[in-house]
Amino acid sequence: MFKVREIENLFSPFAEKEKVEVVDVCYTKENGDWILKIFIDKENGVNMDDCERLSKIFSKILDENDILDNSYILEVSSPGLNRILKKESHFKKFVRSNARIQTFNPINNQKNFLGEILEVLNGSIKLNDVTNGQVEIRINNIKKANVEELL
Repeated sequence: MFKVREIENLFSPFAEKEKVEVVDVCYTKENGDWILKIFIDKENGVNMDDCERLSKIFSKILDENDILDNSYILEVSSPGLNRILKKESHFKKFVRSNARIQTFNPINNQKNFLGEILEVLNGSIKLNDVTNGQVEIRINNIKKANVEELL
C-alpha cells in the first residue's frame, strides 16, 4: 500500500504537466508476474496516444527512482466505465451517476451501498441507496467505490 501511494505521489506532478490525472495505482502479482497498473484520465477522456505517452514518461521515472524491487509489467490505461472513485473531486464529477460503495465501518448496520450520488459536500457524499434510501457517507469511511450502471 505504501508503494502505491509513493508511486502515485511521484507520478502526479508529471501527469499534471501533461494535463492528465492519475486516478488510481495498483501493484499486484498476477500469474507470477508483478503488474503495475496506472489509471489516468483527463477532462474529455484519454486515448491510446495519451496512454502510450504517459507510459514512456512513467517508465523513465520508475527507472530513475528505482522504487520497485521486483521486475514488473507497466500498464497505463483509462479508468474504464466502472471507474474507481477515491477523491472528493472524483465523486463531484459523477454527481447524478450511480455508484457501488463499500465502507470500512457500517452505517445503520450496512457496509455495501448502491445508488445515485446526490451531493458531495465537506468530505461526505449523499447517496440514494437502492436498499435504504438517502444515506450520508464520509469519504474517509469509503473502502472502495466505483461508478456503476444500474440495469
